[in-house]
Amino acid sequence: MSAFRGWIAQHARERPEHPALISGENTLSFAELDAAARSLAARLRGLGIESGDRVAVLLENELLYVELIHALISLGAVLVPLNLRLTPRELRGLLEAAHAKLLLHGAELGALVAAARRNLPGLKALSTSALRALPEQPTAPSHALELEADHAILFTSGTTGHPKGVRLTLANHVASAYASAQRLGVHPQDRWLACMPLYHVGGLAIVLRSAIYGTSVVLQARFDARTVMRSLQRDRITAISLVPTMLTRLLDAAAGASFPAALRFVLLGGGPIPEDLVRRATRKGVPIAPTYGLTEAASQVATLAPEEVEAHGASVGRALPGLELRVVDAQNRDQPPTIPGEICVRGPQVMAGYLNRPEETERVLRESWLHTGDIGALSSDGYLTLLDRRSDLIVSGGENVYPAEVEAVLLSHPDVAAAAVVGRPDPTWGQVVHAFVVAKSARKPLPQELIIYCRSRLAGFKLPRRVHLVPSLPRTPSGKLRREELRGDA
Repeated sequence: MSAFRGWIAQHARERPEHPALISGENTLSFAELDAAARSLAARLRGLGIESGDRVAVLLENELLYVELIHALISLGAVLVPLNLRLTPRELRGLLEAAHAKLLLHGAELGALVAAARRNLPGLKALSTSALRALPEQPTAPSHALELEADHAILFTSGTTGHPKGVRLTLANHVASAYASAQRLGVHPQDRWLACMPLYHVGGLAIVLRSAIYGTSVVLQARFDARTVMRSLQRDRITAISLVPTMLTRLLDAAAGASFPAALRFVLLGGGPIPEDLVRRATRKGVPIAPTYGLTEAASQVATLAPEEVEAHGASVGRALPGLELRVVDAQNRDQPPTIPGEICVRGPQVMAGYLNRPEETERVLRESWLHTGDIGALSSDGYLTLLDRRSDLIVSGGENVYPAEVEAVLLSHPDVAAAAVVGRPDPTWGQVVHAFVVAKSARKPLPQELIIYCRSRLAGFKLPRRVHLVPSLPRTPSGKLRREELRGDA
């Protein structure tokens, strides 16, 4: 029996003409996607990319990005997808941590890449147009996929504010795909619309699951409510992944238009979901599937099927098949039903660990349980209610903002003695960043001056919307910052 070489190659043999990837007016069948991925793999091989090498990718959502994902799988190389919205300073730190051998980027990002590569002489960078122009290296003997080897390193901030590389294997993605399918089902003609960035686990999961299932991805460069609504009505979309801000905008854009009957579910995650949004979507006939997931578990962990929303709409559902959920107190004891605690997850979706962070890995992975830091409560029949995405985490428009990272930048300003950052509710973004600053001397920096200072050092979604100059920060007798007071005062 021959070894398994990959899902795209298998579907190219079994249903070669079936659409694998649709983007605007362009459609690639499974046979065409397989050929494109093989061609890219041959060019990458000519650049010296081999099994285990790490390849960073800095691209908008486009056809080539999906082709690259599959090309790297066939080579056994490790994908390192990078956020386009980061500053050169932030990108440089991630590239250093990943020890990437190659950085592939869009031609329009040349200036950003040049700034990010400064002082990284060993990193080779290449635009995707230059990659396509390279000759193909003669095909090497193919090898079976190593499901337990690292497939991707996705960077996510920790509570310290320092980005951590989450090591995900193909086995993690396969387990996630099968578990999701058991909860939400798979139809041969499914089309999953991907408008989330492919550098997020939610976007990457769509590409990999659809490849495993043999179904179609409809790819959009970015989320635009009107464009998404047109695609839902025109392209026979059966599934879409959104964060609450996106769904709110989509409902606004829909106005009097109805959602097509072909749409089986809207996978809705990225933080606590407002109950009024659930009610609004339900009244509109949108089949939402509230979900809880995280990068460290290859996306979905718990999901509420659309038919369960009426009875359990305040919940994000039960653990997916094959996964276990616990809610524990500070002493790692199971909490009684409905009592909040830390959410813990165990199952084959859980990451291999953090890149080069053995102590952090050991801290969060204990007896195979992933201690998420997120706060939730389980009902007696296993339904999870998500209360907070990590106690200090700010989720703004689906992007994670960790206060410690913003505070570190503020504290580097010469006139800042102390700083604290919290999230405040916002009708558009879910939360926005508010900063509280204590001046170092009589010379008080202006709030706008501090925002400008942050802008050159932080991605736009991390910037404080408001800076409050205060005489002191509220603290407990032991010196711990009382963020809850700042959330109330902001």
